[in-house]
Amino acid sequence: MMMGPNMMGPGMMGGQGMMGQGMMGQGMMGGMMMGMMAVRFDQPNVKAGTVTFDVTNWSTSVLHEVLVVSVNSPTAPLPYDYMQAKVPEDQVKVLGEAADLQPNASKSFDVSLTPGSYLLICNVPGHYAAGMVASLTVAP
Repeated sequence: MMMGPNMMGPGMMGGQGMMGQGMMGQGMMGGMMMGMMAVRFDQPNVKAGTVTFDVTNWSTSVLHEVLVVSVNSPTAPLPYDYMQAKVPEDQVKVLGEAADLQPNASKSFDVSLTPGSYLLICNVPGHYAAGMVASLTVAP
């Protein structure tokens, strides 16, 4: 997938796992918006325990955020409020977040993860629906 200048990446993941540079954001090609949004990281599987998420918004102009959501199945859609164009956070199990990251801003947060499935999502209106979601598997 080709990504343009508006990128955001979950950076490093310490503690029990390590995540490298990634991209999360809206892509552009030849100045034309393509509507591509994604959450990227290099390690979709980690061991249970305390995990540190270092998240960086690589976008030059778009606000983003990352929520860690516990799910039964990483392929099942999350509840969605079409009026607000986002996941209603009171209807999912949010374990941690880096909220309202301005372009080029970074934030770290720790989450204690048990074995299971999780989603990393951007819940800025319209971003989850545009594809800003990635699954994370936690092993014992």
